[in-house]
Parts: sequence; structure tokens; C-alpha cells
Amino acid sequence: MIHFSCRPKNFIPTAGGGVRWLDQEADFVLAQAYWRELGQTLTRKTWDTAHQFGYTYAGLLAGSRIVSCAAVWRYSPQCWEVAAVSTLPDFRRQGYAKRVVSFITEYILSSGKLATCGTDDDNLAMIATALSVGFQVVPEELVWWNFPDMPDF
Repeated sequence: MIHFSCRPKNFIPTAGGGVRWLDQEADFVLAQAYWRELGQTLTRKTWDTAHQFGYTYAGLLAGSRIVSCAAVWRYSPQCWEVAAVSTLPDFRRQGYAKRVVSFITEYILSSGKLATCGTDDDNLAMIATALSVGFQVVPEELVWWNFPDMPDF
């Protein structure tokens, strides 16, 4: 696992519109269609539980379709995570995840929180995306915000 953090002085905003917050009620069907295209099932219970655990999702839309998505996870009073980053296969390598990650990161930093992010060591796309918006690698021994008992829903 690679851990990252981003502070205002390191943040590199990304230009480009189309990213917006997804409303828990009004956008459930839209989110459900997106998850289906990724080969996953999104139930109403899972969606609502994620929101109860502090997740709020944002998506980059092309027409009426989400093509890239991420969430802010408000897991502590000091730190919020850029989480659940994904892009539909046909829309990858076009900078869409970077735009969504930048949108979420800007929100976290403007809220006065430390922006964190974590990914698997072999997730080269996410590593490149995080670095491109100003996240810096944090050595494992310095990761004080990591919790071993993550919510499972």
C-alpha cells in the first residue's frame, strides 16, 4: 500500500469542468448505472451506508452518464481521504480521473483538512494521478492517520 498526503502548498489544480457532486437521493440511479458499467452492483443499502460512513461522491459527466468518479471520505476531524477513484474503461487515459481527484482534493483543502489518499503498490494509474495533483508519498512509518479497522459495507 502506498500512502499519500497533499497540503495547500503542494496542490496542483487541474483545469476542466464537468465534475459535480452526486446527490445521495437524486443521483442514485445514475451512480448505479456507472457501477454496473464497471461490472459491480450498487444497492441502495450500500449507497446509503457509504454516505452514513462519511462518503460523498463526485462524478465527471459526459452527457447524462458518469464516466469518472471519486469520493471524499470524512474519516477524522483532521484528515479527509480521496477515495473510490475509478473511470470507465473506454474513458481512461484522458485525464478524467485527474479532474475528479483535483475536484475532491480542492474541496478537502478548502475545508481546512489534510488530504490523504492510498492505493495498492501496483496501481500505476492512481499513483500517477495522485502525484500529478500534488500528493506526496508518505512513508509507512509516518502514516498516523491509517486505521486498521476500515468499515466494510
